[in-house]
Amino acid sequence: MDFSWLWLLIIVAMGAYVQTVTGFGFGLLVMGVGGALELLSIAELAFVASSLSFFNGLSGLYGNVWRHAQFKAIGVFLITALPMSLVGLYWLEHLGAHALNVLQGLLGCTMILVCAASLWRPEPRSTLSPQWHFGVCGVLAGILSGLFSTAGPPISYLMYRQPVPLIVIRATLLSIFLVLAGFRSVTSIFGGMMNGTMFAITVLGVPLVLFGSVISRRYCLTLIKPDKVRRMAMCLLVLSGISLLWKAIAA
Repeated sequence: MDFSWLWLLIIVAMGAYVQTVTGFGFGLLVMGVGGALELLSIAELAFVASSLSFFNGLSGLYGNVWRHAQFKAIGVFLITALPMSLVGLYWLEHLGAHALNVLQGLLGCTMILVCAASLWRPEPRSTLSPQWHFGVCGVLAGILSGLFSTAGPPISYLMYRQPVPLIVIRATLLSIFLVLAGFRSVTSIFGGMMNGTMFAITVLGVPLVLFGSVISRRYCLTLIKPDKVRRMAMCLLVLSGISLLWKAIAA
């Protein structure tokens, strides 16, 4: 096995743990760290992230966790997010063929902005956000999903502002990522954007993701507090974003 594949599978396992604990972060880590280390092309990483995120969502929602999700908010969000993910996929295919440096720079900026936003965590609202907030959020999240399979930042920020228990936030985020990841993966396959490398890594990563998320949920959730896991993941993303942005500028 190529060492780049081995490193990528390690990152996949790490992302599964982070997402199990916090409800988001899988796609960001796979894209950010994998992109900074140049383990695969950005388009290939995005497919691997989306396809494995689907299975990570299945595992994370297992055991009646899905019952806690806010389904009305999810529906409003997906109405705008799904069509905009097609726009993001189109841009990825176009930029991937003509401007790799632009893609690296965009991904690097995304990573850095995500981490900057994570440092500013306003207090939860006293009431639930209006439904149209989820629709507007879906526009940006859909584009990020299509481009980099990283729909997490906008919707995660919005959900963490809601005056609801953590289990509701996690269930809602995992449900959203499950649908977006499945939609993006199927669209990519039928659009002829999948190759043998993407397929092989996905097959190898599925049992790793399922096993990692189950073990994390049963035995590791109490070892390290979610906030600490989140901060460690953000630090890693900052370094990855800086590396990607530097490569894009220096090229």
